[in-house]
Amino acid sequence: MLETKMMWREFKALGTEIELVASLTSEQKNILEYAKAEILNFERRFSRFLEGNELAQFNDSKKSVLEVSADMAELLKEIKYYYQKTGGIFDPTVIGNLEAVGYKRSFDQLDFGANSQASDRPDTIKLQDIFRKRKRIDNLKTAGRVVNKPAGLRIDLGGIGKGYIIDRLSREYFQGVNDYWLSAGGDLIVSGNKEGKTGWDIAVQDPFSPDKNLFFINTAGKRLGIATSGIIRRSGQNGSFKWHHIIDPRSGLPLINDILSVTAISSNAVRADVFAKTILILGQDEGLRFIDKESDSACIIFTKDKKKFIFPTGNQFLK
Repeated sequence: MLETKMMWREFKALGTEIELVASLTSEQKNILEYAKAEILNFERRFSRFLEGNELAQFNDSKKSVLEVSADMAELLKEIKYYYQKTGGIFDPTVIGNLEAVGYKRSFDQLDFGANSQASDRPDTIKLQDIFRKRKRIDNLKTAGRVVNKPAGLRIDLGGIGKGYIIDRLSREYFQGVNDYWLSAGGDLIVSGNKEGKTGWDIAVQDPFSPDKNLFFINTAGKRLGIATSGIIRRSGQNGSFKWHHIIDPRSGLPLINDILSVTAISSNAVRADVFAKTILILGQDEGLRFIDKESDSACIIFTKDKKKFIFPTGNQFLK
């Protein structure tokens, strides 16, 4: 049996910190470099902040029938599935309103704050009217790599892209690896054990004090996807208008409810990513009812009144 050694790569991509850690043999040592290259390539193809790439061409296309890449076809299939599963709460067509409230560039390039002019404040009535008239995911039809796309339909992959690429890497590059940690900011998928320990310990931060860890989720050797979604980190101010990057698809405006952040645990990173945002948008009561129906999933909800709710099976993951 070949000896393994814990190896890692850290770099910036997809608007966040990427961390790839795995216990590899000498014959597997190049896996991390291949995975890094795949992530950087995925960003070039699907970031909405880059002009002329694959996502931009899809969004700007006037053709009603398109042939897309295998990755885009799979992403569109996942988008339709989760759009329907969440009753439209997961909705990538919020891209227009994300741009309109101020999230037009990668967050590290934004400069909204006290110096913004009052004239920059979005017209919320107009925003909602435009949002109601947008092209819907319901009208998107897919058959393999052939897509029937309504004219004007645009999508943002920010709510699923990071989970998708690390899930894909775990299947394609790490299938023969027992122990790994693939993290893209708040989205990660882990398997097996950290060197010398049982499982991996995932820190859950205090949303009111992000530098402070409240507790850890121990994965107990399982393959799990974990994602956190909240309204604090990616936020700004446009004149007197305060915004964040979670758009409520029922109103077209930045979300307002009783939740500050949600950490979701599921069988893969895409499910965790989508479920975290869905629970966040639904609010405490509806969100808990939603996750209760998912036997492979759990969540931790932090409310604005500084209470936390672990529901329903999340206790088995806590350390």
